Amino acid sequence: MSASVLIWFLIATLTFWCVGLYNRLMRMRARGLDALGSVEKHLRNYNSLIHAQFPDEEGSFIPLEWAGLVSNVKLLDMLVKAARSAPLQALPLKALGQTVDAIEAEWQQLGTQPADLAGPTMPDAMQKLWDEAALKVRTARGGFNQIVDRYNEALHQVPASLVVGLMGFKEAGRL
Repeated sequence: MSASVLIWFLIATLTFWCVGLYNRLMRMRARGLDALGSVEKHLRNYNSLIHAQFPDEEGSFIPLEWAGLVSNVKLLDMLVKAARSAPLQALPLKALGQTVDAIEAEWQQLGTQPADLAGPTMPDAMQKLWDEAALKVRTARGGFNQIVDRYNEALHQVPASLVVGLMGFKEAGRL
């Protein structure tokens, strides 16, 4: 075999390998974005539960112990939009993850408060619905993080790690 045929064969092999690598990484990114969409869908349940408990009406009263939870849930919409506009980037996802953690901590704190003269702090129906929503959020978040971990591992595999920077792929952030 002549040298030029061997060179063309190597170039063709390298080209097909790069195209396959690019397609694989794009499919993995798409799965990550789909998983982020699932997390978003379940986070909307928090907003609807808070809105049902405290409608956005003029002069509506929010008890002090609920203020932190309500403000964090309202912050979710903005953070979700930021995470969606910068797909799989670490900073928006980190901020979203910290807010979800803060919401879970606030909810736990509300659940441990004793009942007062007005009755229990936490309505029973809301407790059940919130627990279901929280389970779905945790499950979707875990699935998203697994997909992101696989994507990041694929970026660091040799020989792919030698060319992914040239293709414009960057490590994805976790929730």
